[in-house]
Amino acid sequence: MANEGLPKHIADLIYANEHSLFNDRLGKAVLRSINLGVAREFEYGILQSRVLKDRIRQLLGPPFRNPGATRGNLVLGQDFEENAIRCPAQYFNEHALTVATTGSGKTTRSRFHILQMACLLSGLWCFDFRKREYAILKPYLERVGVELIVVPARQMRINPLHVPRYTDPRNYASIMADGLVGVLDLPAKAARLLHLIILELYRQFSVLDGGQNYPTLFDVREAAAADKGAHAESRRAIVTSLNPILVSLGEVLRYRFAWTSEDLAGLHLAFDLSGITDIEQNLLLNALLLREFRSRLDRGISNPKMDLLVVCDEAARLCSSGDSSVTDLIGAIRGTGIGLDLSVQSADLTRSILSNTPNKFLGRCASANDYDTIGAAMGLTTDQRRWLTTNLIPGMFVGCLGQGQALRRPFLFRVPDLRFNRRNGQDQRASNHVSHLFPANHNPFEQ
Repeated sequence: MANEGLPKHIADLIYANEHSLFNDRLGKAVLRSINLGVAREFEYGILQSRVLKDRIRQLLGPPFRNPGATRGNLVLGQDFEENAIRCPAQYFNEHALTVATTGSGKTTRSRFHILQMACLLSGLWCFDFRKREYAILKPYLERVGVELIVVPARQMRINPLHVPRYTDPRNYASIMADGLVGVLDLPAKAARLLHLIILELYRQFSVLDGGQNYPTLFDVREAAAADKGAHAESRRAIVTSLNPILVSLGEVLRYRFAWTSEDLAGLHLAFDLSGITDIEQNLLLNALLLREFRSRLDRGISNPKMDLLVVCDEAARLCSSGDSSVTDLIGAIRGTGIGLDLSVQSADLTRSILSNTPNKFLGRCASANDYDTIGAAMGLTTDQRRWLTTNLIPGMFVGCLGQGQALRRPFLFRVPDLRFNRRNGQDQRASNHVSHLFPANHNPFEQ
């Protein structure tokens, strides 16, 4: 071993530093006294006791280091000694990815973090796809002065062709054409036809000259149906794909000047997209995200603090297709003040997603391939992966963050078992589980 031949207290100091055993207030005081040369038997006894306790835990417990992260305004969860693991909320300015199967606690983890982060940010977008997982937070956020606005899908006012502020309509026409091809699952040849149609509509509606009377998808459908000289297969695919969407979401998509993403970015919103089809959900989601991403990129925003967090509990539609506009942009939008928190059930993800989500959380999975794929991306050892396959339980995750020396190494943590009353938002059990993570007389929502 590398430390053989060293005095025992020196070897213990090296071990304690490598395993972050002295990050708390007492530990730092002990290290300070050792460094100043005034330590006595008492201080060395604390050092020896902590090292021995950690060595025993390493032999008998999980093969993960205790991060000892005690600073920050966000509690990630508890370590195996039931101490709060903390980090600055701004760490999530770099995107986050959670991979875990149904019932593993993905939604609980994201809701626990949202309850703490909502009042630290000017904007929050939460997307509910199947159940009202985030709308249920409304009465709880009201207690800390945050108004969460629940937006049902059929009450939205969205125009995918509404050009973002600061963006050239010619550039946006190409981006939107590619995005619609991916969302509507159109043949590749349809992208060129859509691009030409959108450009021509922008010309007809004077958008290219600065006008704000934007065409809609209804106009795209009519233009495609009327263009008899266009590629027949592409034209039929566009019309056939748009018909059911326009019938179902007619009231949502009929606005020429719709909601702007710049205005929505300053609100706390829970978009309830349950009750509409997957394709319709994908269309609305991409329209919102693409516009805000594009606007910030074209404004030249560089490395600001995070002011908008976007949470998607079932994000497979954004992460598993190379044609997704969000997949294409996720690397570029880092450093624009938008944090993406994506949760999926499987590791069937594009390389772009894995490469551009420095904050990763791995929960209980149904496939050994999921453990191997995400484990490799997180730097897990063979022993750690083997332990996870048989020992993870709901609410337990292994995490690895992109910032913070102690948190960049894989660490194990639990999130509280939050159980909300869906009728009136009052649940004593949820309150008890959250409150004991914070010191007395401390408001976890204050910076």
